Amino acid sequence: MLDLNHTFSGATCTRFIGVCVALASCIWFIGCQSDSLDPIGPSQREALAMLMPSQIEIVEPFTRVRSFDEDPEPDGIELLLQAVNPLDNPGLMIVGDITVELYEFIPASADQKGRRIDVWEIELRTKEHQKRFWNQITQMYEFRLAVESELIPVAKRYVLAVTYHSPLGQHLTDEFQIDYRVTSGPLGGAGMGNFRE
Repeated sequence: MLDLNHTFSGATCTRFIGVCVALASCIWFIGCQSDSLDPIGPSQREALAMLMPSQIEIVEPFTRVRSFDEDPEPDGIELLLQAVNPLDNPGLMIVGDITVELYEFIPASADQKGRRIDVWEIELRTKEHQKRFWNQITQMYEFRLAVESELIPVAKRYVLAVTYHSPLGQHLTDEFQIDYRVTSGPLGGAGMGNFRE
């Protein structure tokens, strides 16, 4: 049987413990350094910003209350959204998350958003998300937002607010006053009744 008391002298044990402590300190220091490093430098961020949107826009003529199954009863809101890059080029595909909020409309007020009626969270992070919402012909995103009609107070007008959250921490918003005239039929058909004051 191996006698550990005779294998290591007191000085050897002390040196061994010192080496272990030094090694653990180095590993801890390297780990802390790697956490504090920014993988994207200023020049890379500037280059990426050219590809990111500088604004988002609700496409007014086609964003409307819709009947999705072609009957007279409204099923929700059809939202068309486009992004514009810093060079003012529309038709930009974006990655991130979209928050859509529907508010009561308060006339003759500085802030015309009243009580929030509904909210939708939409992800645009995967190829599947992009294929689902991106229209290659219009070069816009199309979202069908189901609305529980019994939860919505009867009113002529509401406020629709959209916020885009980019992977770089950017937040872009747009708002639109939407009226309750129900439309049905193909995109761009008659009966569009949305406007902004």
